[in-house]
Amino acid sequence: MITNITNEQKVNYVRILAILGVLILMIYAPKLWITTKVFPVIPLFDWLQIPTNPLDYILAGSFFLLQIVYIFQNKRWQGLLILLLYIYLSLVDQNRLQPYFYQSFLTILAIEVFPKKTDYKKVLYAVILVFFATYFWSGIQKVNGEFYIQWLSALEKHFSFLPHILLEYFTYAVPWLEASMGVLLLFNKTRKFAVLFILLMHATITFLLFYLGYGYNVVPWNIQNMLSVFIIFWSLKTINFSDFFIKFYNKQKAVILVFTMLLPLANNLTGFYDNLLSFHFFTADLNYYNIILSEELEDNLPEHIQDFYRYKNGKAYLNMNEWAQYDNKVLFYPEERIINYMNSYLKSFAKNPNQEGLTTLEIYNH
Repeated sequence: MITNITNEQKVNYVRILAILGVLILMIYAPKLWITTKVFPVIPLFDWLQIPTNPLDYILAGSFFLLQIVYIFQNKRWQGLLILLLYIYLSLVDQNRLQPYFYQSFLTILAIEVFPKKTDYKKVLYAVILVFFATYFWSGIQKVNGEFYIQWLSALEKHFSFLPHILLEYFTYAVPWLEASMGVLLLFNKTRKFAVLFILLMHATITFLLFYLGYGYNVVPWNIQNMLSVFIIFWSLKTINFSDFFIKFYNKQKAVILVFTMLLPLANNLTGFYDNLLSFHFFTADLNYYNIILSEELEDNLPEHIQDFYRYKNGKAYLNMNEWAQYDNKVLFYPEERIINYMNSYLKSFAKNPNQEGLTTLEIYNH
């Protein structure tokens, strides 16, 4: 029975779900984890050596197999090695910093940062911070004008039979509803309501993804979160909500608080730290780009890139999300340094890469 599940079992089940989510998505997007492909890899540091064939296949295969072993053996060194491999692979190609991978590995970090003999209640409280942050910050980050405009536009397109005022009120309520669910998970009296609301939210999102015919890569993530939230919170009983933040405080918990509270707050207030790593999940305020090409550069780019040309007003352009999804099966990582890297990469094919006007960056989703 779910009401009799122990803290150790909760931690173990959520650990397995986190890894299963990654494995499913690695199968869905295998080329994301290798470097010999059409879409360029984008390292965080220029000096970082990019592994080539067959080393990239060996690293990706080892990463995948180690996670399978970790499901069954559950050794701390395996979890830590998986985290180190993910960090390295993400440094090699930042497009691997997708939110579903990040949340899974943040969950593994919240588990394995503690020594093996730690009281599982301490570990569970650290894991809870990850899920609190997922819903609280995802809601808070949606409080922006772009979200209201795009969300209302989508609702009016697909649910035009409903009253406009109802769609408008619902749009403005969404960020606060989601953020409040993260808070309500912390209290005994409201916890089950929050769990049911979150289950309904993820179920609705999953249905709409299939109904609209896109975004299948986030389906496993939605199912993973539904199961994890139910396992963790349904039978949970606590004394004080503040215990999640201050009880069992030590250096390990401080690490998790940095990733779940301090860095998202810094992103929200100052823009420091990456948006997707600060729980900007479907917030509509991230920048997605087209790169418009000059005629000279249009002729000079390799044929495998020219296959992705689209045209507007007589000018060729590259939609970075479309190009990224062809090989990587994930969206282009939406940080300014990433689009600048790709812009420089494309210019490198020109006779004079420093020539003015070779490319123009266009944010197409605002």
